[in-house]
Amino acid sequence: MRFLRSSRPGHQGVAIDVQPRPSGGAIVHVGGELDAEAMPQLRSCLVDLVSQGRTDLVLDLRDVTFCDSSALGVLVGAHQRVCATGGHIELHEPPQALRNLLAVSGLDQVLDIR
Repeated sequence: MRFLRSSRPGHQGVAIDVQPRPSGGAIVHVGGELDAEAMPQLRSCLVDLVSQGRTDLVLDLRDVTFCDSSALGVLVGAHQRVCATGGHIELHEPPQALRNLLAVSGLDQVLDIR
């Protein structure tokens, strides 16, 4: 997993690891803190994958330790990009705090959560 350290003391940062799939998709393992500081890296990673034609994406979120609302915008943007290409994106094993955030925002009705 490529770990992107934070510049803030006490901030864990975000870890992103992409495993391409033979089918043309990818599994994206995400860990650490999903906040405003981490979102440019995650957004860039997902945009790059879609522009490479990898539009069958699985986001493995089991190692996320913190998530704020800025992550929701990135997830929705990725969902829109992928769906516009006829692809599919799944969120796998988001922690309970993220599940709660998705439910409160109504995004659990829009995004495919496993």
